[in-house]
Amino acid sequence: MNLAKLALRFVWMACLGAGACAAGAHAATAAREGTKAVVEFTATVKTTGNFVDGRNATTTSAVNRVLKGRCTLEAGAVGPYGLAGPTKEQEKAMNRKDPAMADLEREHARCKGNQACLMALAQKMSAQDFAPKSAQVDGAVQVWYPKSCSGSFSANDAYTADIKDGPGLSYQSKSTVTGSATIPEGGEKGWLGVYVEHDLAQNQTQYRFDEAPPVPLEKKTVRTGYQAGTTVNKVPVGLTQRVFPNPWGPVKGPVQSGALTRPVDGGTLTVEWRIGR
Repeated sequence: MNLAKLALRFVWMACLGAGACAAGAHAATAAREGTKAVVEFTATVKTTGNFVDGRNATTTSAVNRVLKGRCTLEAGAVGPYGLAGPTKEQEKAMNRKDPAMADLEREHARCKGNQACLMALAQKMSAQDFAPKSAQVDGAVQVWYPKSCSGSFSANDAYTADIKDGPGLSYQSKSTVTGSATIPEGGEKGWLGVYVEHDLAQNQTQYRFDEAPPVPLEKKTVRTGYQAGTTVNKVPVGLTQRVFPNPWGPVKGPVQSGALTRPVDGGTLTVEWRIGR
């Protein structure tokens, strides 16, 4: 093996060893990596709306939707940060170079590929039991990753419209969107409904719930007046069909069962969850 590569490999092995020691410092307060847990949750959306456009149009809505999920989660290794990535302070700490490592790099550069020089450097590292210091980054977060989820979705929505477009063109309509659908288990390539981040340093936990993809449900519309009649078709329906990037919480304490409510346009989104081991 090229002696330059040998010397660099020695350095990297030392770095990896130092990193492993740093991560193990929180093993006593974290779940064992690979530990399984089951999260069952129910997310409920209830909204109402009333829209008036001058004297010509009035519409209303009443949305009631429920998403239920059951996910198997697996505990990951403890790291300094969670799914959102490192803070600016942590990035600065990670980019701070160890002085001993900087000295080694300078000595390596001075060798200019000379095999005898590199061999002497490798022997020096071995004799000094060289181990570069790992970056001192505050934080200890354990993420629980979903391995597989399944669930169900149901909706019971009602909509009305009163449109006044002049003689012969005005109409009223009542629509309902109803039904339910199962969400089959799809492994890591399917719907992954929840991630959990346990901040060991702060003694708090955040929960990230992801909506299932929309499912086709029946929409029935009964219309009177202009173009009167009844239509029935399938439309894609999801819980909110919006993206909520911010996690739920933080909730004080370790991973645990709970419930939280958030405001959404015209109503609320409530999530209740239960943790099982």
